[in-house]
Amino acid sequence: MAIQKTEAFVLRARPLRTSSLLVTFFSRDFGKLKGLAKGVRKEGIVRPSTFEPFTLLEIVFYEKVHSEIHLISEAAVLESYGGLRKNLSTLATAYYLAELTDELTELQDPHRSIFELLQTLFQLLPSLPPSLLARFFEVRLLSEIGLLPPMDHCLICGRANSPDKVYFSPRQGTVLCERCRQRSRDSKPLGRKGVEAIRLFMHGEFRKVVQYPMSEETGKEISEVVEKFLADRLARPLKTRRFLKGVEALRQNANSLKENKL
Repeated sequence: MAIQKTEAFVLRARPLRTSSLLVTFFSRDFGKLKGLAKGVRKEGIVRPSTFEPFTLLEIVFYEKVHSEIHLISEAAVLESYGGLRKNLSTLATAYYLAELTDELTELQDPHRSIFELLQTLFQLLPSLPPSLLARFFEVRLLSEIGLLPPMDHCLICGRANSPDKVYFSPRQGTVLCERCRQRSRDSKPLGRKGVEAIRLFMHGEFRKVVQYPMSEETGKEISEVVEKFLADRLARPLKTRRFLKGVEALRQNANSLKENKL
């Protein structure tokens, strides 16, 4: 068994037997990993914060050739991102980013850009609009792993798409023009602002993303398209996405009440 060392984010952890944890990580050098951390639990005692979600660790593990579960021998906390836990919207978004990463990535398929994306967003979530960063992460992650098609041309006829509107087929995972959308009954329109935002989120510099004035309407439009797209590709709905939608609805209602009082 080879001994490996890498930085890794904890995506989730669950108890295994009486004293161990089965931990899913996303690492800088190996992509998603599963590891067994032995002797870190005692009956009746909450597990140590070392393996809390979003925690950035430096881990040493014995890489097993014939098993997808490796043995964690050392784990040192590099950053706990405590600011993520001080606000419900921020916390819900962080859990969603972690679960989405877990569901969409393959074991030991390295994507350093995804690791760096998680690192950036966990750092900035407490100070930036969570809804903007959630939509950005969804689009950039899907693009990075090759599931999101280019937006500039119709994937059926090859014609350049209108800058004002395209049609997206969640089931086929394709972008269609006005003429070809009839071939896909599930195609949904994306207006100018939605197309503009998705193009920026796919390829734009991060400094431009955080300055983008995304309206609630545009965010909702992108969210609905992504939700339908994920529903056709994942075995089950994401619990954290449902929770996040509820939190976002509460925030919007609270904002509406404030505006009405003014």
